[in-house]
Amino acid sequence: MARQMRRTVAATPSTPAARRPAMRPMLQPQLGQRGRGIGQFIGEVRAELRKVVWPTRREAGNLTALVIAVSVAMGVMLGLVDHAFSELFRLLLR
Repeated sequence: MARQMRRTVAATPSTPAARRPAMRPMLQPQLGQRGRGIGQFIGEVRAELRKVVWPTRREAGNLTALVIAVSVAMGVMLGLVDHAFSELFRLLLR
């Protein structure tokens, strides 16, 4: 095992830079951008919000009604399943 370890060590380059590529941390700002973080972020957010296609009042109303209808339907279905299981267990435990 020691022999294999020596071969592996001998096969790798001796300088640390040659062993692995130098990586810059992703969270640090690049040179020249230091101090512009918040302002740049706000500007980019505003630019993205200009690209958003907002729904019309009618579309928003229709989608809201759809979400409410699906929520009520799921509530009723889950309530029926809960009631069925409670009755089943009530009959089994009697």
